[in-house]
Parts: sequence; C-alpha cells; structure tokens
Amino acid sequence: MKAPIFYLVAGEASGDRHAAELLRELKRAYPDGEFLGVGGPQLKAAGQRQLFDLAKHAVVGLTDVLLNIRKFREFFQRVLADLRAQQPDALILVDFPGFNLRLAEQARKLLPGAKIIYYIAPQVWAWKAGRAAKMRRLLDLLLVIFPFEKDWFAARAPGLNTAWVGHPALDRWQKLQTVPVEWTGRKKVVLMPGSRRKEITAHLPVLLDTCRLLAQMVPDVKFLLLVNDSGGRRLVEGIIAKNGADWLNMEIYEGYQLTHLSQADLALVASGTATLECALANLPMLVLYRVNPLTFFIGRRLVKLGAISIVNLIAGRKIVPEFLQGNANADTLSQAAWLLLANRELAEKMKAGLREVVHQLGEPGANRRAVAEIQKIL
Repeated sequence: MKAPIFYLVAGEASGDRHAAELLRELKRAYPDGEFLGVGGPQLKAAGQRQLFDLAKHAVVGLTDVLLNIRKFREFFQRVLADLRAQQPDALILVDFPGFNLRLAEQARKLLPGAKIIYYIAPQVWAWKAGRAAKMRRLLDLLLVIFPFEKDWFAARAPGLNTAWVGHPALDRWQKLQTVPVEWTGRKKVVLMPGSRRKEITAHLPVLLDTCRLLAQMVPDVKFLLLVNDSGGRRLVEGIIAKNGADWLNMEIYEGYQLTHLSQADLALVASGTATLECALANLPMLVLYRVNPLTFFIGRRLVKLGAISIVNLIAGRKIVPEFLQGNANADTLSQAAWLLLANRELAEKMKAGLREVVHQLGEPGANRRAVAEIQKIL
C-alpha cells in the first residue's frame, strides 16, 4: 500500500505553530507519509515540503483583506493547481477560515477521493453561524479545541463528524513548565502585543506609554516583551526606539518560553491564543485589542458575543478585563495594572477564575487525539 500524502494549509503564525505540532504527531503515525502544503517557518521546520510561505502574509481586519484581495486570489489559485498536481489523500486545513473554507469547497470538487479535515474550527459560533451547514457538506472531519464547540456543532450541523481533542497549548505548557527562569524580587509585567505585524504596530506604542506611567507608580518594575521570532524582535526594537522608550527597564525575549509567564505578576496581552497561555500560567492579565475603526464598526454589528477574550468566552463571564479601541489607552491600562499589582485579593480572585477556565480545557494530548481521529477516517 502506498504511503499517504498529507497536504496541510495554515495561514498565520498561530496556525503555523498548531499545524507544525500536528505534523510531528502525524509523522509518528505515518513515518513513510509525504507532507506537503503551504504554511510558515514552523511547518517547514517540522518537515513540510512547502509550495510557499503563506503565514507571513497574514492580515488583520476587513481593510487589510480588501487591500490584499488580489494577492490572496493568486495564492488561492496556486494552491488549487498544486492540489490538482499532488492529489493528496488528506487535506488538512488549520484555522484561517476566510481562505480555508473556500479552499475546502473547491477541493471537494477537485479531489473527490480525498478526506478533508479541518483542525481548529472557524469561530462560526461568534459570527456567520450559517457556515456550519456548509462545513457539514464539505468536511469529513472537524477537530475542535474548545469544550463548548462539539455541542454547538451538534446542534447546528447534525451529521458533521466532530471531535473535541482539547487545546494544544496544554502540551506546550506541560513540556516547558519545568524550565527555570531567574528573577529578582521586583514586580514583573509581561507585554504580549500580538503575533502579526499589524497587531504589534497597533498595540506596542500604547503598551510603551502604559509602561512609562506604570514605572512611575511601581518602583523598580521590570517589563518583559515577548515576540515570536527575529522578525518580531526587529520590529519591536524599531518601535521602542521611535517612541523614545529605550530607558524603560525592559528585556525582549524572542521565541519565548511559556515559563516566563509563570514567573511574572501581570500580563498586558493582545486578545488571542496568548490569553490562554497566561491562563495556563495562572497569570493575571489585562486584555486589549485595537483594529482599524471601519473593521471595528462592522465587526460590532456582525459578532454576537459579549466578550472578545477566549478566557472570558470559555468561562461564560468576565474574568479578565477587556480594553477595546479607544478604551485601550495608557491612562486606563496603567491604572488597571496598578490595581492588580497592588491589590493581592483582586489578583487572587482573577487567578481562581483562570484555574476554572484551565480545568475546562481537558487534558494534554490534543495532537495525539487529533491524529487518532484522522486515522479512523483514513
């Protein structure tokens, strides 16, 4: 029997990381398999033979999508042509719904014998719930990472083969939590402005202004700025210099270890997967997010949620404060940060809520369980 061909598609930094971890597990189950597709540097390092790097072109918000629509159409056609040429046995789509759901529709026609698998479901429970019926028609398997998603899809897309595998961040935390990090006794504040270039440029200037104010309120406070890679480091160093913030007591960590979080007192974090990483470290946090005003205006009318942080969504209540758009300003953030650093009772109450969220995420082994589900349908 010929070795199976897997084609993985991931289109941004977080998806690239999740897909790389899944690929490593797939290689254990299928040592003779062939692994092709598009993604980013982490997928490539894990052993994917890439057509091109799709992850570095990730965009944020409606305006960015419109400005780059021609480029993504070209990418889409290149991937379709490669699928036609490679004829994979399994197409595995990781997050990135604007691109990947369209790809699933075309692949269903192009590859009638292939299995189409979606890992990390589009957040159709937040907006565009009608996509669930489309997914039922197109997918052979949907692998979800949040506990409430399996029931949500069962109610709205009965017949869609859906499996909850748990969150892959649990595995990363389990592997890294024993790595020692040396600190002094001073207060430590972690800055996590996001993984995409657009997020960093939107959030970091606000965070630097917040740090200036907080440094006046909390003597000898130390700041840690966490970035994904060398490109992120160059970007943040340029923003720090441009904003005249070189004097801040700050260190930059590239390709950061999650254990830095468990040694800190507070995180100022852009909404996204990083909020779950802070929850795993039981680290109190303030969540912020800023996007183009037009994107925010339209999003407020389409998204049917009372919160943006996945921590609050899983909890079903507001555990961590959220600061959006104009409310994400230095005065507001620095006051809220000072309160959490100064008020132990307030911080402990938030930590208790974070422990409840982590308890709901399940057990480590998400990628192992995901591969077991894939094996069933192959």
